[in-house]
Amino acid sequence: MGETRNDDAPVVLVVDDTAANLGLVVETLEAEGLRAAVARDGQEALRRAEIVKPDLILLDVIMPGLDGFQTCRALKDNPATRDIPVIFMTSLTQTEDKINGFRAGAMDFVTKPLQMEEVAVRVQTHLKLRALQRSQQEQNLRLEEEVKTRIRAQDALLEVLDAVKNVSNAIAHDLRTPLAELRSRLEMLMLGLRKSGDDDTLNQLEVAVADVDRVIGIFNALLRLAEIDAGVRRSGFVETDLTSIVSDAVEFYQPVAELRGISVKLDLHVQGKLPALVDPLLIAQAIGNLIDNALKFAQEGGVVTVSLGESADRIEITVSDDGPGIPVAERSKVTERFYRGDLSRGTPGVGLGLALVKAVATLHQGELTFADNDPGLTAMMTIGKTD
Repeated sequence: MGETRNDDAPVVLVVDDTAANLGLVVETLEAEGLRAAVARDGQEALRRAEIVKPDLILLDVIMPGLDGFQTCRALKDNPATRDIPVIFMTSLTQTEDKINGFRAGAMDFVTKPLQMEEVAVRVQTHLKLRALQRSQQEQNLRLEEEVKTRIRAQDALLEVLDAVKNVSNAIAHDLRTPLAELRSRLEMLMLGLRKSGDDDTLNQLEVAVADVDRVIGIFNALLRLAEIDAGVRRSGFVETDLTSIVSDAVEFYQPVAELRGISVKLDLHVQGKLPALVDPLLIAQAIGNLIDNALKFAQEGGVVTVSLGESADRIEITVSDDGPGIPVAERSKVTERFYRGDLSRGTPGVGLGLALVKAVATLHQGELTFADNDPGLTAMMTIGKTD
């Protein structure tokens, strides 16, 4: 009864001009459960290798016509066969001969007269290496395809987000004008009611105006964020004294702080003016947002400290309070647009203040970071220095 042939077994191409060697090697390979193909010279080996696509080639060195070195170089020059590992079978034992073989592209040598056990071990070893190489190549291809797929998905998601952002920006732009007109009409009604003395209706209209102002503030913030995202606000960069901007912001919020029983302290770590190329309106608003945020959470009778300093490559504006702070796990989220943490649910705002500060810092090649103030929070906005 004949043995069952394994059509999935690796194929080894044996190239030798001696029939006895061919028969012996083929018998050894088949005993190892491998399939064998044969060629009797270099030219035939090139043709057979391209057709059969063997997993490994056992190649005699000394042959008529193309010798083993020439055949190996031709195999490596052909894209269809260059990746097939080659083991030379040779009686040449000089170091120079082996170096020439490796330079031609061989992976290994077996010395004639052939020891069949050695041939079997070397063949199996290189077939395993070949299988691992192919597996790694397939895995790399799968990873590359997965990366491409994820990049395509990311690009598609970014397009959707940009579309949503553009829609929200368009809505904000289109609604700001009618809201302003609505506010004007409400003020006209309030003026008439003050003359007629209808205090109840007047109070209701004042609440309505406050609500309209809040919505207009949201739209204005969205539009400023849209301008920052588009880089339009870079046209507003001018040489500005940051000491003056920080000092003015502290002075502006002093009355509000006093009403809440909070002290606002200015801590300057620079001497005199601190010039920088910035958008002064955006910087002023960002500082104002940080101070306003600190005043919302500072303890009654507490202190909010506003500091200005610089290092070799950046300018640092910090605002510290003694409030409850922000949990570490939540700090990466508070700069997201419309995010409202648990502690801020009962305070005014819609979650755009810190998002705007972060956008302003990014526009100025800086960042917004948070740290514990023990107790309270320290928010630092940095501005990158430009030559």
